[in-house]
Amino acid sequence: MPALEQLARDLRFGVRTLWKSRGFTSIAALSLAMGIGANTALFSLVDTLLLLRLPVNEPDRLVTVRRVATANLTRPMSEPFTDVIQDLWQLGHVTASYVALAAAGAILLATGIIEDNPVAIVVAALFLPFLAQSLAVSLGLWNRDRRLIVQGLRALLISTVLAVGAGAVVACIEGGPILFTGFKGPLSSFAISAVIGVTAGLSVADDTGRRYLIGVAAAVQLAIFPVWLGAAFVIGMPSHDVFYPRLLSFVVNLISIAVCAVVAYAALPLGGGAGWKAPRSGRAGG
Repeated sequence: MPALEQLARDLRFGVRTLWKSRGFTSIAALSLAMGIGANTALFSLVDTLLLLRLPVNEPDRLVTVRRVATANLTRPMSEPFTDVIQDLWQLGHVTASYVALAAAGAILLATGIIEDNPVAIVVAALFLPFLAQSLAVSLGLWNRDRRLIVQGLRALLISTVLAVGAGAVVACIEGGPILFTGFKGPLSSFAISAVIGVTAGLSVADDTGRRYLIGVAAAVQLAIFPVWLGAAFVIGMPSHDVFYPRLLSFVVNLISIAVCAVVAYAALPLGGGAGWKAPRSGRAGG
């Protein structure tokens, strides 16, 4: 058949040509062999790892178990700045439960300072909301978040008014005199409040825990004066030599805790919160 004869002539011509150029033929054959082999190996690997199902029931539920050091598992997680701000927003809403906690803590604290009862003072500090509100103001100033500042100031004002009112009410019921004499001078107040503020600023950076102990210390520093002031309105105001140093200590406590907290937090290598703003739809009210 003419077609088969033509094919045979072409094959003989191709073989003679390849035989004359044996170097080129060897390189071409080796290249084809390597290319085909590499593609075959790659496909076999992909088929085994990605395409072929494992010979077990429900292979998608298999997990890898490895040993991890306990120190790595229990290491505190850094808390993003947005989470810190959201916590402060949540704790600054003035709700019925907020007012109830603040009033109950102030009443207990008033009882403690009138009777000079340390147990009542410590228990009262567990209820009093002062630290988170101070942090809301300081971190709001640092981040230029006006609405957070307003919410923190409003919560602080309400807590302070409730403390003064509770002091007056308890003084009307129990009478005097006020036996508590543990007030610190402005310099001592600054030192104590600076330690509390730095600790508070560092504590909000991660989830180490036990922040409530810092809140107790801050509440004692910030709430004793307004409660004492309310009781003094009823029982009798002291002389100016006593009143003004205590008022100055209260202001020093408030400013020192807020400033030292934000300075300590800003000094941490966390990337900060510059430029973060609360959503426009958020409300500063509770």
